Amino acid sequence: MAYDLLAESIRLIESGLEADPVRLSRRRRFAAVAYDVRDDVAATWFVRRGHNTFWHEFHTLTRRDGTWTYLGGGGHSDAEDGLADRPRAAELPGVLVSRGGGSTSLGRWSPRALTDSFVNHAGLLVAAEATTVVVGDDRRTVPRHGRLLVVWTTRPPQVRALAPGGAELATLDLASGRRAAPRRIL
Repeated sequence: MAYDLLAESIRLIESGLEADPVRLSRRRRFAAVAYDVRDDVAATWFVRRGHNTFWHEFHTLTRRDGTWTYLGGGGHSDAEDGLADRPRAAELPGVLVSRGGGSTSLGRWSPRALTDSFVNHAGLLVAAEATTVVVGDDRRTVPRHGRLLVVWTTRPPQVRALAPGGAELATLDLASGRRAAPRRIL
């Protein structure tokens, strides 16, 4: 059973995520994982149950004249649905991990210069030690499953993971893919 990706993406953008995404089953074949909106562009992330696999699907949209329009998308398969509790940093390459991304041309929808005529997105996995992620100037609470989505058109934002007390645990530069842990002062 497929889902209406445009209708579900619009619902997600306008209504937000459920507090705890439903578990996938034979009856419930897809779930929203994450979304992000920046001005007139957005990206959504869904996981869909397939035969012996899970499909992670990313969709990009643009808003023109008050209406969201589908631009394109992509995805990958995985053995896991990505909705389980997030792992600890020791089980990952770091506190903040980029899980890949993509870009879609704005094409005929772009009123912009050629330098920002693409909608870019990156999927992130945040370890259990972080409770908040700062994307540019935007603070976000990390969901139970630890998956976040970041969308941009011009320059990729820097992402910072924060501990419960607000201490910086790690940064991720989406332009270069470099991760860094904060320097400790002795």
